[in-house]
Amino acid sequence: MRRKLFLFDIDGTLVSPGPVSRMTLDGIIKDLLGRSPKLQYEDVAGSTDPIIVQTGLKRIGVVNNEINELTQKILSEYEKRLPEAFNNSDEPFAYEDAVMLLDNVINQGFAVGVLSGNMQAAAELKLGKFGLLEKFPFGIYADETDDRSAMPMIARERAWDAYNEAFRFKDMIIVGDTAADARAACENGCMSIIVCRRETTRNQAQEAGATYIVSSLAEIELDTIFNG
Repeated sequence: MRRKLFLFDIDGTLVSPGPVSRMTLDGIIKDLLGRSPKLQYEDVAGSTDPIIVQTGLKRIGVVNNEINELTQKILSEYEKRLPEAFNNSDEPFAYEDAVMLLDNVINQGFAVGVLSGNMQAAAELKLGKFGLLEKFPFGIYADETDDRSAMPMIARERAWDAYNEAFRFKDMIIVGDTAADARAACENGCMSIIVCRRETTRNQAQEAGATYIVSSLAEIELDTIFNG
């Protein structure tokens, strides 16, 4: 059996950030431009940090030729403000079922990486708070691309550097919580495991071509699903 590569999403999959990340971005936009875009869960779920910022800027009427420069300025400020906001909040937590699956994957000798729409600094902060960062030899983040569907290709290259091993797309499994994760997997010929933290995710994940849809990642039995 060829070794599998599991690529874990962060927000909503491994970690619940609560509203901290969203409200930090919202507050920065308000401070810089005087108006709040009132970012909601639906604006951030399955998206990448640059796209979330662009969504907020468009909502308050920022014209296209100003968006790129403002996005970089906001993300730079976000990197400065998030550590205090995230570390001082008691709302974020790690999902027990996801940590259990991650540990099982590692203990059974599979390869692992992060595939996240977070900027790298934000991703490492969130994983680090719960002792998860050290479990991953590499990660793909929004610093490299704001297109989630382009991330699996980058992950193949990074996995070679980390493991000195080539992984076929069909041997890569994206573990996420949104239809965007399922879509990224499907478009690249990867498998996906989508955990429905919200019931509305189920139909969306099915339509996006998710391989496995579960209510809890504790339902995943690796020996059964990935044998052979």
